[in-house]
Amino acid sequence: MADSVASIAVLPLPLSWKLRLLRLAATRGSQQERLVRWAAEHPQIATDPDWCRRAWWGAAAGEIVRHHLYDPRRRAAALRLVERVDVAALEAARKQGGVIVAAAHLGPPKFLMNWLLDQQLPLLIWTNTRDMPASQAVSGAARFLDPLAAEERGVLLVKSALHLRGGGVLLGAADHATGDRLISLERLGREWRFSLGLPVLARRLGIPVVVAISRWHGQRIRVNCMPLEAPDESLSEEAWNRAWIERYWAAIEPLIARSPENLRSLRWAVERVARPWEATKG
Repeated sequence: MADSVASIAVLPLPLSWKLRLLRLAATRGSQQERLVRWAAEHPQIATDPDWCRRAWWGAAAGEIVRHHLYDPRRRAAALRLVERVDVAALEAARKQGGVIVAAAHLGPPKFLMNWLLDQQLPLLIWTNTRDMPASQAVSGAARFLDPLAAEERGVLLVKSALHLRGGGVLLGAADHATGDRLISLERLGREWRFSLGLPVLARRLGIPVVVAISRWHGQRIRVNCMPLEAPDESLSEEAWNRAWIERYWAAIEPLIARSPENLRSLRWAVERVARPWEATKG
C-alpha cells in the first residue's frame, strides 16, 4: 500500500487528481491492521463507521502534500489547495506587538508553516528541521528552531522571548510532549501530554496567543485562527499553565473527536512518501 502512495505522489498529474486517486486507494488501505486496532482501542474517538478510511486518506494525503511543499517546482500547487483563510484574530493580535501562534499536529503537515512563510511575517518557527530541504530551511525573514535538537534546547525560550519582545511572530505547537515539564489531560478515553514552552512565554511576557490550524475540508484546506483568552492572572503559575492548556485543548478537541482525516498523529498508517529532496541534503 505504501508503494501505491509513493507512486501516486510522483505522477505527472495535478495534485487534485492525486488526492482523488487516494480516495480509491483508501478503500483497501484503511483495512490495515494497525489502524483498525487503534480505532478499536479508542472508541470515544473512532465513532464514525467510515473512520478508518477517512483516517488513512488523511495520513496519505498529508504526506503527498508535504512531498509537494518540499519541492520548489510543486510547492505553489500545494498552497493553492487553500479554500478559505480566516486570519482576523491574527491581524488583531499583531496590532499589539509580538504574537504567539499556537499550532497543533493536526491537518496536512507543514502546510500552516508554509502558508505563513508566504505572508512575509517576522517569523520564528519551532519545528523539526531535520527532514526539511535546505532550500526551505533558509526562507527570507523567517528563522527556525528545532525543539528536539540538543543545541537548541537550552536557548529555545530565551531566543523566542527576544523575538517576541521585538514584535515578532512565534509559531509552535503545544501538543508535542518535549521538555522536562509537561501537563497531562485525560480526555476522550486517553491521556494527552502537552509541553509548557508556549504558555510559559505567554504568561511571562503578557503576549497574545492565537490558536491556528490548517485542516482538511473535503479535498481542500482551510486555515483558521482563534484567539486564546489568557487565564486569570491571580492563578498560581501551575494553575495558570493548566488553564491555558485546557483552553488550547478546547480549540483542538473538535477536530480530534470528529475529523479523522486531520489526525496527523496517525501518519504511521501509511509509510512515508518517497522524499527525493533528502538525497540533496548532504
